[in-house]
Amino acid sequence: MRRLRTNTALIAAVGALVIGVVAPVGAAAAPAPAETEVAAAAAFPDHSPAVVVGKMTGPKSTSATDAAWRVTGTDLGIMWDNGQGRILTAFGDTFGDWTGPGGGGGDWRSNVLLRSSDTDLSDGMTFDSAVEDAPGHAGEIIPSLKINGEEITTIPTAGIAVGSRQYLAFMSVRQWGAPGAWDTNYSRIAYSDDNGETWNSTDGPQWTNTPDGQHPFQMVAFERHDGYVYMFGTPNGRFGAAHVARVPEAQLLDKSAYSYWNGSSWIVGDDTAAVAIVPPNVAELSVQYSDHTGGWLMAYLDENLDLVLRTAPSPEGPWSDRQRLASFADFPGLYGGYIHPWSEGGDLYLSLSQWEPYNTYLLRAEIDANGTVVNPNLIQDPGFERAVDGAMPAPWACTGNCGVDINHTWAHGGTKQGWMRFNSGWIDVHQDVAVEPNTTYTLTGFVVTGGTSAAGSIGVRELGAGGATIGETGFEAVGAYTRYSVTFHSGNRTQVQAFVGTHLNGDRWVQFDDLSLVKAKEQLPGLSVSVNSDPAAGTEVVRDDVVTYKVTASTDSATAEGVALAVDLAGLVDDATLDAASVASSIGTPVLDGSTLRWQGDIPARETLELSFAATVRRDASRTDSQLVVVTTATGDRAILTSCDGCALTLTAVHYDPRPPRPEFPDKPGKPEKPGKPGKP
Repeated sequence: MRRLRTNTALIAAVGALVIGVVAPVGAAAAPAPAETEVAAAAAFPDHSPAVVVGKMTGPKSTSATDAAWRVTGTDLGIMWDNGQGRILTAFGDTFGDWTGPGGGGGDWRSNVLLRSSDTDLSDGMTFDSAVEDAPGHAGEIIPSLKINGEEITTIPTAGIAVGSRQYLAFMSVRQWGAPGAWDTNYSRIAYSDDNGETWNSTDGPQWTNTPDGQHPFQMVAFERHDGYVYMFGTPNGRFGAAHVARVPEAQLLDKSAYSYWNGSSWIVGDDTAAVAIVPPNVAELSVQYSDHTGGWLMAYLDENLDLVLRTAPSPEGPWSDRQRLASFADFPGLYGGYIHPWSEGGDLYLSLSQWEPYNTYLLRAEIDANGTVVNPNLIQDPGFERAVDGAMPAPWACTGNCGVDINHTWAHGGTKQGWMRFNSGWIDVHQDVAVEPNTTYTLTGFVVTGGTSAAGSIGVRELGAGGATIGETGFEAVGAYTRYSVTFHSGNRTQVQAFVGTHLNGDRWVQFDDLSLVKAKEQLPGLSVSVNSDPAAGTEVVRDDVVTYKVTASTDSATAEGVALAVDLAGLVDDATLDAASVASSIGTPVLDGSTLRWQGDIPARETLELSFAATVRRDASRTDSQLVVVTTATGDRAILTSCDGCALTLTAVHYDPRPPRPEFPDKPGKPEKPGKPGKP
């Protein structure tokens, strides 16, 4: 679609430095790092529960559609199951030569069709092929005159398959108006018998617009159920109400067979009988019958320009109150919101368009059996779109030099993304997040780097300066936006700090966008490990002292869990002798593998593994002080490590001289005074 909204975001000037990727503008000058802290904040009132899974179209998209089929800028992404194991996806006005913002550019096609067989949407949606008019070029499937005031374009609005035939509803747009307004000539159903390769777009049923532009079925959505195809409709533009009609599947091309809901019954053949089932404003609606809820789901753009969800027990309603899926604040210029037909269980996948980058993104939300949106994204301002300038907005905070770029060319989604840059030490961007104890979560973000390669990570840690890392996933040189995830267990914590950070060994920058933190689909048990010694860590010991170590491990699982421990003794046995006879465990049998003590087995529910051993300090008189270091690592078959207290444990062995100390002699005594003579009696 074109000319739907004017986006007022300013475009930042382009930086000059290029090493792998374009350097963030605000990072051009890097002052000495300084740390800022922002307390965890309550969720924004218009926070978006849905998370970005991946980019569907355009540059930086999962399938690189710009390179594969010259789909550089496009919108909508209306998806349906073709009945043959693939998803057909129709897009609106498409441009091969696009620089933005919004719809426009060279190599214009009014619509294109891509195909997908991707059954795992958890990491994005890939496309296998397109309807091409030349190799490597997606062709226009429904022609248009491209004459403003007569027919400027033809835009798909819905798709469905019945048997082997594909049906595509489209609107003939006469002209674009003010943002959110346009005039249509009619809505019509095209059909294809070769999996969308060719279409009859002239002979299908047509709903001609009324003179006042308020015909209720100019933009439609399809869904099949119980032998009918249901057609939900709105007038042209974004300010109308939703209506519903239905037709027997076998008669989809027979307009006279359609029945329209008049508020109490289905009226055959009279589209003027249709009454509103959802009040204005309803735009670009998508409807699906959900086996998960046993009812109906409707997604659409409302008057707040938010993507919302309603539920109903039947197509005619009653439809529930709105629930926000994605807000204009987090996704400026959003529209569309078309449900992926392979959404199942509680997962709701949708194609979302954004006007400024003029492309589509795969979003995921989660609903329970009642259709209530649950498990929202806990990251606030996940795409940094609420930033009003180049400064990092609260509740994000920086350790070191960081900010926000305003340029859709650099962002993964929308027009903004976070950046950090410096040349030495450690820098990061972080946000404090409230979590539930004893719960498994997954943190995800999109990262690209430039400059001098170094070790970076995305992860979570405990709150406060120097907080221990709970879980992280590393990255180094990342030449294009890449999706990174880390799954962790909250343990007994009620807050964690999510971060993206990097070490530095020269000028380096990291850009990041579209972060999310949600409960993991599979809730896993937590694994707690602790290590202590006698004498305690930090104590000074000398030759012939005996140090006893104890490693304990337990899970919060209701069943036995497989666990593996590795106790690295290399930093101990160089200064002490391990007493092999002292090695013992309360469960199973430990094995000494070179300088590593290993234990592997099942820890029963509500039991604690205790692994113990002892070593005698041995050092000669000539050596200086050194460290006795024991490092313990732990993994679980399912259990996630939540804490590892004392897992890097150090004692100091100090210089010991076996010679007895020299006795201390008193100073040489002085000459005693001469005794006086006794007095005479």
